[in-house]
Amino acid sequence: MIPPLTVNQLSYHQGSQPLLQNINFAINPGELVGIIGPNGAGKSTLLKCLSGYITPSHGSICLFEQPLNRYSHQQRAQRLSYLPQHTEPAFGFLVRDIIYYGHQQSTIVSKQEINNIINQLQINELLNRPINQLSGGEQQRVHFARLLIQNAAIMLLDEPTASLDIGHESLLLNILSHHCQQGKSALIAIHNLNTAITFCDRLLLLEHGQQIALDTPSKVLTPQQITALYHHHVSVTHHPDTQKLLILPQRHQII
Repeated sequence: MIPPLTVNQLSYHQGSQPLLQNINFAINPGELVGIIGPNGAGKSTLLKCLSGYITPSHGSICLFEQPLNRYSHQQRAQRLSYLPQHTEPAFGFLVRDIIYYGHQQSTIVSKQEINNIINQLQINELLNRPINQLSGGEQQRVHFARLLIQNAAIMLLDEPTASLDIGHESLLLNILSHHCQQGKSALIAIHNLNTAITFCDRLLLLEHGQQIALDTPSKVLTPQQITALYHHHVSVTHHPDTQKLLILPQRHQII
């Protein structure tokens, strides 16, 4: 089975400051991989490199065994989609137009499939509204719809649930997981560790721009690793039903 996305010895420097150092991994078809780590770990920088938004200082990124930089913009868009962390609209484009822009980059999505995505994400009533008049969570669902309609084999998402309530967070990630079960691959930067444990097949742990671990959630998020990353600001227990790790903020006295 050929990994659709392979990264070898990837590094990125901003001036003399290394933001990523020697990152190595491959994503398999049908896999949902979470990128986790403390603030400033390099999650967004890694996704920007993988999307082609910025150019790595060293190393290689291969998309279906071909270097990423050999693809034209259109060829890349047909294989890889990217939802950045901040998508603040500069103009009041209608939601309908933004969604159908994703359709222009995909030649195999039917109108029925587009309507299904719109219905699943509960954005029917937003179609004729300007994007800059929506809440942050509504905007995020619109941009996620555009990403799905683009129908690329690999989806890159940078904290797509940051502005969503828990109900819409669950909705978005269940839809994303469903698309991965249908053969797509996704790489998602995520802060909520409990959400990462629930939905991700594997976790890529970054700290200070370095790859600390890449494995299943139970092997990456050990109590020892969590304590090392977040010190004593969180407590680790197990969910009473699933027995999966449950990570909670810890209340303590500030002196």
